[in-house]
Amino acid sequence: MKVGTITFHCAYNFGSALQTYALKKYLTDLGHDVHVIDYRSDNFRDYRIFRRYSYKSYFKDLLYLSGNLRRRKSFQEFWRTHFNLTDCTYEGPDAERLLALDFKDYDALICGSDQIWNLDCTAGPVPSFFLSFASSESKKIAYAPSLSHAKFEEKNFTQEDKMHISGWLSHFDALSVRELSVAGQFQQLTNRPIVETLDPTLLLNLEDYRQIQALQLPKKLEAGKYIFAYTLWPNRDMMHYIDKLAAKRGLTVVYYSQTPFRYKSHAINVWGIGPSDFLTLIDKSNCVVSNSFHATVFSILYGKQFLTFGMEKSTSRMRTLLSKLGLSEEHLLPSDFDGERDIEPFSSALDTALLNNLRVDSEQFIKDALA
Repeated sequence: MKVGTITFHCAYNFGSALQTYALKKYLTDLGHDVHVIDYRSDNFRDYRIFRRYSYKSYFKDLLYLSGNLRRRKSFQEFWRTHFNLTDCTYEGPDAERLLALDFKDYDALICGSDQIWNLDCTAGPVPSFFLSFASSESKKIAYAPSLSHAKFEEKNFTQEDKMHISGWLSHFDALSVRELSVAGQFQQLTNRPIVETLDPTLLLNLEDYRQIQALQLPKKLEAGKYIFAYTLWPNRDMMHYIDKLAAKRGLTVVYYSQTPFRYKSHAINVWGIGPSDFLTLIDKSNCVVSNSFHATVFSILYGKQFLTFGMEKSTSRMRTLLSKLGLSEEHLLPSDFDGERDIEPFSSALDTALLNNLRVDSEQFIKDALA
């Protein structure tokens, strides 16, 4: 079958890139001709080299230009190598019309995963992420999009939005989300059942990721001699904890940030790396400390010692992930953790039989939906 997938593939974000790769590879391994639709929603403006929101943002982007250029190059090389992107890029007010023209002969269209249905993230529903452009002849499937939280801001989920979403959902052949616990907002808008499926990154085995990770660590790094501190939203307590851990274990802190952090310990900023380097940094680390869902996923898959700092909007999905995989919730620190508790990253052996059992329902969902 000729299949198109649409998601946040073009965000300069490791999780976004790797979940796009995972779903594309899984479908390709099933024997389908898979294309990632190069659709750029308005959110993509946040990832431009010069965002032009204000003089302050412009000069900040200029100050860190060399790192920003390396970042763009690293991600775009990953996209070109692993995504089988469509030749055309779809963006702007004419995107939906062009998508309808170019994808009318596709056998199936799949939206998901990532937070394409998180209306607070997208500032309201984005029609193309609900396959508004799909023809009646194409199968329409939602695979594990995330709503992220149980209640959207009213301005992003108006009565008019609900009417549109209800209409879009009614045209789907199969509906799934990543977290069923927050899907009630959409389930009330459709009679079609919404089920829960795994994040695409969990559909692949470790060997699949080892095949695409970078062959070498960034310069000045030695395997096993650093903490990979991947902090999407850093805070003082988290940085204080990482500093203490680095001193206790005699390790370098490796972090990723456009703006340098002021760690007391020896620290190296790897801003500019791409998804393949991200996997290698996890693989070769002594341990991983993060507040990222996908950093947690890959720490588990690679069997690393790890701790995850919870946040108000993500603690529930982190806890659900650990619970599903039969792992200790001690890996998850509360959002109000002050860094003083005597706990260190530790590893939990992944029960591969349990993961394989969890995959069965998600794999069957995909196969049934494409049948």
